[in-house]
Amino acid sequence: MGVSRMLDWQQWKDANRYKIQHIVGYEEKFVDEILSQIPDITPNDVVAQYPFKDSQGGNRYIDFMIINDKKGYKLPIELDGYAKINNKGYEVFNDFLERQNDLIQQFGIVLRYTNKKAFNQQQQVIREIRQALKMQASRQINSVSKQKQIQVLIQEYEAKIAEYEKSRITSHQNQVVEGTNELAQVRKGLDRFKHNQHTQLQNVQKQLSDIKNQHNKELISVKKQMHKHIYVGVALIASMALGTLFYIQAQALPNDESAPLKSDNQVLVQDNNTIASDHYGAIQAVQTAQYIGENKVVCGKIAQYKEFSKGVYLNFDEPYPNATFTAVIWDNYSHVSQSLKNVENTTLCIQGTIDEYKGRPQMILSSLDQIV
Repeated sequence: MGVSRMLDWQQWKDANRYKIQHIVGYEEKFVDEILSQIPDITPNDVVAQYPFKDSQGGNRYIDFMIINDKKGYKLPIELDGYAKINNKGYEVFNDFLERQNDLIQQFGIVLRYTNKKAFNQQQQVIREIRQALKMQASRQINSVSKQKQIQVLIQEYEAKIAEYEKSRITSHQNQVVEGTNELAQVRKGLDRFKHNQHTQLQNVQKQLSDIKNQHNKELISVKKQMHKHIYVGVALIASMALGTLFYIQAQALPNDESAPLKSDNQVLVQDNNTIASDHYGAIQAVQTAQYIGENKVVCGKIAQYKEFSKGVYLNFDEPYPNATFTAVIWDNYSHVSQSLKNVENTTLCIQGTIDEYKGRPQMILSSLDQIV
């Protein structure tokens, strides 16, 4: 320990001399051998005889309080913290029990040390104090940890009662009746305390259950929202993929150098899985309504070769009347229609000006040169 730190603690003891007075100097010894050896705190973090209000509004005092708001410390420490059942009466014992409970409820934790433990197990006490400070700094003190401390407190006092009962029977045979009455009052107080704590524990468990149920509901709601977003995202991706496919088919028709050359009696036709064209900018038959009056290469499946009184209709994609686009070949261009007699269920690309008739897109096919 550095000299400056020793001086600091010595100054603290001088300033708090009247608060740590004890007939055999226990409090001062606790400062010298325990508190001053804890590297996590300074003398400025320790308050002797720290005042607090109990659950009944009474004024109480704690032997030592380690308090530092920035570090998250607020740790009460009690010395010789076990009440003794003696001729002072059971009220003192029960009052002490309630005092310990008030400390736990207000500060989340309380450390109590008998003089024997404090000075015979110094390193263990130091470790316990440091661990408690670490828990407070990391906000690990909660309702559950409080209840655990209270259960430990109850067990300790039950053991204390049993020890006292044994000592009374051994040492004061002639005062058994009086001691029994005293113990009965102590046990009654402890039972009442346990009942109250059990009620509090049930309330804590109910609160935890309510929080868990609320979290589960929120989690289900979040999952539903996530699923909804996923479905929308999948639909959007599928839509984009379909649009991209149409665009590629329309904008990048593959070259086929091995395709046969067309002649007056032969046209280039392909199966439903390919589109033959060496023209960029070709469009699908379903898109033709957007290009009325423009000269375009139009590609699509011939769903119907339909003769009528003045010529032939080539209906794209669907038979009449659901065709997306129609090529019209008049009778005076019969050489063209004859060349296309077997074109049904194949894919065909033609070039020319897109016109409109009764609201439907069409193209006049008058030359084999228009067949791409």
